[in-house]
Amino acid sequence: MPGVIRIGTCSWTDRTLLRSGFYPESVSTPASRLAFYATQFDTVEVDSSFYALPNPENAVRWLTSTPRAFAFGVKSFALFTFHRTKVAALPRWLQEEVGRGPSCLIRREELSPEQRLRLYEEFLQTLEILHNAGRLAYLLFQFPPYWHFSRESLAYIKRLRQVSGPIPLALEVRNNTWLAPKNRGKFYEVLRDENIAYVAVDEPQLDWTVSNEWPLTAEWGTVVRFHGRNRAGWSNPRASVLEKFDYEYDASELGEWEEAIRETQRNTKSIYLMYNNCVADKAVRGANMMKEILGFSPPSGLYGRQGHLDFGPPT
Repeated sequence: MPGVIRIGTCSWTDRTLLRSGFYPESVSTPASRLAFYATQFDTVEVDSSFYALPNPENAVRWLTSTPRAFAFGVKSFALFTFHRTKVAALPRWLQEEVGRGPSCLIRREELSPEQRLRLYEEFLQTLEILHNAGRLAYLLFQFPPYWHFSRESLAYIKRLRQVSGPIPLALEVRNNTWLAPKNRGKFYEVLRDENIAYVAVDEPQLDWTVSNEWPLTAEWGTVVRFHGRNRAGWSNPRASVLEKFDYEYDASELGEWEEAIRETQRNTKSIYLMYNNCVADKAVRGANMMKEILGFSPPSGLYGRQGHLDFGPPT
């Protein structure tokens, strides 16, 4: 039986999307925006979790604003992928233990192993609500370009699996040492051993970026993230995030993926095609274009608001 293909965007609350006209004027609250978004797509990636830990109340609101067939990918909090974050983004208990001003930047390495584990366990509380409801697509770890292949990095990947329980994990690297001929095999072997999905990417091809290789490394499924092909923006170290991801795909570019998608569909359970060129409604348009290329029609019974928390029939 062919795998299920889901197509969505990597945010539904981006400010430029709110100004683009994608949402009707009557749709003006976070819950109503998510409910409207779920009439157009059957999956979304939560981006806000990179900047601050989501709380369980968030998960309940997400579930009750969307239909039961809707699935959420969640992006890892910054510290878990070696990005810096402001002290203000930490839970209150950790802010007090750190004892630094809210605007100060902090690194993962500045926390003790005990603090890091407690922080991760708190992060997982929200994800477990989604997972137990059968609505968590994956937890994404997107590592920075300076995180390169090493024995220590492989050990960290194994540790993530160890502390994450049954949560489906997906991993995106942005340094081409991971796909160097001498490293690629070991990297993929670790991902397969730990049942972690390698995230394939569509992005500009530069000296430091990774190719669009797409190995299958997890039993539960696979993810492709479309970042756009703004070569000039990605080549400019001073470019803003908005400038880097300001790119609109055309049908020929997305059509390059069709054969690989259909082949992969025959060999995996789930495929998530996620658009991260989140400037205005360009991600929305790219996602809709891919639906047209693949001949999608709306699944019966998908759309409409769920309205209550439903964990499904008893087992």
